Amino acid sequence: MNYLAPGYRELRRKCTRQAMRWRLASERKQLGAAEAELGLLGWQQADFDEKTQREVDQIQNYEREQGRLTNESAALGKAVRDLQEKRAEARRVFEEAKKKLVEEIRVLRDPLVATEKQLASMRKQEPQYEKRIPELDRELRDVEKRYKDLLASDPQSRGRDDVVQLRERAVAIPNQKADLRTQHMRIASEIKDLETRVSQDTARVVELEKELAELEAGFAASDRELAAELKVQERERARIGKEIDGLEGAKANPYQQIGRVLADSGLGPVNQPHVLEKVQRHRLGVEHFEADLDASLAVSAQNDTTLVRTSYLVWSAMVIAVLLIVGALLTHS
Repeated sequence: MNYLAPGYRELRRKCTRQAMRWRLASERKQLGAAEAELGLLGWQQADFDEKTQREVDQIQNYEREQGRLTNESAALGKAVRDLQEKRAEARRVFEEAKKKLVEEIRVLRDPLVATEKQLASMRKQEPQYEKRIPELDRELRDVEKRYKDLLASDPQSRGRDDVVQLRERAVAIPNQKADLRTQHMRIASEIKDLETRVSQDTARVVELEKELAELEAGFAASDRELAAELKVQERERARIGKEIDGLEGAKANPYQQIGRVLADSGLGPVNQPHVLEKVQRHRLGVEHFEADLDASLAVSAQNDTTLVRTSYLVWSAMVIAVLLIVGALLTHS
């Protein structure tokens, strides 16, 4: 007796049935879609019994609710666009105001740095004046003393070079002190002017920086509020969109029920009769796969289960033997 054939044939039938189940599931899915399409296109063109009419009324309720939600979603969409435009306009105004303030601060700050350097340099000259005047006073006293000493020690020395030089120096020192005082007064006046300018410009820079900080803080707070409001509107719009999709999905089953009634009655849309033909074609396909599947199961039910089980054991032993041989060959190689 051939112990291999029963197991092989039964295994082949099982694989074929599994493939048929997949195709049957696909065909049923296509049939459901075709029936829903038939119901969608034909529900307004036929008279129904009381049960089917309830399905039709339910669809109408769904569509009315969808219409209301669609209008609400459109209003929210406009509100979202308005908020986005408002936010963009607020940012544009903020950027322009910020740019103006930053430029005004730069115009003040750049010369301010140079003025502060100039002021620091001029302040360094004040100690020189304060140091130089006492030095000149000491020098003048020394020159006058030496001059008197020379005249007292030798009255005839008035024409000598030392006496002339001392007299010239005694005359020059007061003039030098006067020049230093004049220069000091001029520098002091310039320092005062520079200090006033630095103080005014620094105060203005501080004022502008404070204004800039307030502008940035105000914009950030306003933008956060707009962003939060925009997020709420977008979230609400998304929720309504899900409700609309849910209603659309809920309509699928009533449409399918109506489509089945229309197909059972042989009624299709007047202007699209191919939709009814599609439902009938898929119904035949489902019936064909179901019949083939039942026939295959009937054949399997007639088999000798003991013989099939013995065939499976023989096939298993053969497969195990082949695997052992291949494993041994791979190990020795």
